[in-house]
Amino acid sequence: MKRLSPTLVASLAGALSLQAEAPRYGVQGLVNIPLADLRNYVDSKPGPGIGIHGTFDLGDGHMVRPRLDYTIYPEAAFATVKQTATLASLGADHLYFLTGRPEGLYITGGLAAMRWSFETNTAGLKASGHTIKLGFAAGVGYQWNTTLGTEARIVHSSIASDFQADALQVGVTVRF
Repeated sequence: MKRLSPTLVASLAGALSLQAEAPRYGVQGLVNIPLADLRNYVDSKPGPGIGIHGTFDLGDGHMVRPRLDYTIYPEAAFATVKQTATLASLGADHLYFLTGRPEGLYITGGLAAMRWSFETNTAGLKASGHTIKLGFAAGVGYQWNTTLGTEARIVHSSIASDFQADALQVGVTVRF
């Protein structure tokens, strides 16, 4: 296999840095509507979430967005059993704007490390568990102006072979 010369690597890195704009940072407010097995675990209760992100415009409609999100699903009660679920997610998304510049309609896809925490309380006996799984996301969004955007995406995380923690995530993003 032929190795790339240091001059070629430096030229490619320089070209990318000239095309990329300065990063912008922001926050997002999220509502997570549980799907699949997660819906049954939390009794279909939506979970509010918050997050922070950075956006790196790579030009030609391509953008990379590293993000950190936190979601808590409200307590679900089934007779004497109470259950809660929380999610902390660290990942990155690729956004592609159909206009070729960072405005208007875009599609997105991403990967994340997801730390799930589950707690069950039955008649005073608590059981809890934590796991870190790979998560996938895909969706669409609309960037209304340089500051405000909205987005809807499906988030998938497989906790076990018989437990899928999927959600429809709807959010508002604000960039500074």
